[in-house]
Amino acid sequence: MFNVMKAQKYQLLRSKSTYIILFLCLLFLVIGTIMEIGSQGEDASASTMYAAMAESYTLFIPMLVMAYTATICGSDLNDKTINHEMLTGTDRKHIYFGRVFMSLIVNLIAIVLVLIVPILLFAVFMGWGHTITPRDLALRFLAAFFPMLRLTAFYAFMTFLLKSGTAVYAIGYILTFLEMIAMVMIEELFSTKVLMYILSVDALERILIPQNYGYGFFDDKDVMIVKDVMETSTVVHAASSGIIGTAVFLIAGYMIFRKRDMD
Repeated sequence: MFNVMKAQKYQLLRSKSTYIILFLCLLFLVIGTIMEIGSQGEDASASTMYAAMAESYTLFIPMLVMAYTATICGSDLNDKTINHEMLTGTDRKHIYFGRVFMSLIVNLIAIVLVLIVPILLFAVFMGWGHTITPRDLALRFLAAFFPMLRLTAFYAFMTFLLKSGTAVYAIGYILTFLEMIAMVMIEELFSTKVLMYILSVDALERILIPQNYGYGFFDDKDVMIVKDVMETSTVVHAASSGIIGTAVFLIAGYMIFRKRDMD
């Protein structure tokens, strides 16, 4: 399996898609950041920037995970590299899980680079601010790992099911927006954490977007601060839904990959 992962790493470092996806993600964040700095002026800080951009992250993370997972799991389907690996005697479990684990590693690295590093740079140059505490933000990012894990398994499953990374790009964009629409419509009727088990976007929204704001007084100014902190039940549901969903999609994806020719 590690040989498969090493081969994928080699391909990724030399693939234009790797850098195009990363560039587009950074461009999205730079544009959003510039707009927020312009609106906040001298009050801009790392914590205010996170609060302003949090809603965008719930769309941004699924798109990023979808793009890299479909690229890693689907790029070798077109040129028959996977068939060659099978013919040379590489175990199917190693071929499948090597690509899934590499997708997870790359997704983690990409999210750290485009989400966490910019916030840390803001903290260095503009201060942390008072909108949200570093501990609460760290807990939110840690909890977001679970829906991200489930999304990686889901898009790996979809790629091997459809045998096309390009098809997954199209379906992934559509599914993400459909999830957001369905989430809004359902929550108009009732609010329940059960949705976290069905919709990854709902899990990300509950984790990353603070819901309860108020005013605090710091440095002779009224400052908007996050009143709510991460509930233990939200973290438990995020972890449970992430682990259960990941197991289901990993098993389903492997069953498809084990029984079908990838031609």
